[in-house]
Amino acid sequence: MRIGSIILAAGEAKRFGRNKLLERFNGKPLIRIAIDAVGFLERVIVVGKYAEELLPYLKDEIVIYNPKWILGLSESIKLGLRFFQDYDAVLVVLADMPLLTQDTVRKIISAYKTECSAIVPVHQGIRGNPVLISRVLFDELMKLEGDIGAREILKNRKDVCFVEAGKEVIVDVDTEADLASLQQP
Repeated sequence: MRIGSIILAAGEAKRFGRNKLLERFNGKPLIRIAIDAVGFLERVIVVGKYAEELLPYLKDEIVIYNPKWILGLSESIKLGLRFFQDYDAVLVVLADMPLLTQDTVRKIISAYKTECSAIVPVHQGIRGNPVLISRVLFDELMKLEGDIGAREILKNRKDVCFVEAGKEVIVDVDTEADLASLQQP
């Protein structure tokens, strides 16, 4: 089975007020944490507003520039999906998840079965990320518009499968306070 990974790094970081993906957690920029978590998969990083700032951290990576980043998440997903259109599934990864690890990514991928249109990690009943999406949903994903992701497509489907994971699947960084609270001992 061929699985590609789309790292979404094109956002404006409006609540953070600047490029949060270069902020460090445990000594490493957030963007590198996301890349390392999917390091065993073929991947693309979709960049937007902060493309120039991010490029020095993305050497040896396949980078796609999203000129429509202002239109929201859906545009980045569609760009990444075009790269992996012949794959069996894609893992959609948010670049601002500081606790994400390869072990968690492997757990999500290991939960995949052909009867699942997607694998969604959950922690104590809360849906999280990254989400593995089967090619059966690629056409629907290509129709997304605005600042929405796959959640809109997945919410009413009966063939979505879930895998229990740790809190790393529900922790992301939206504000400076989010990052500061994670760095507390």
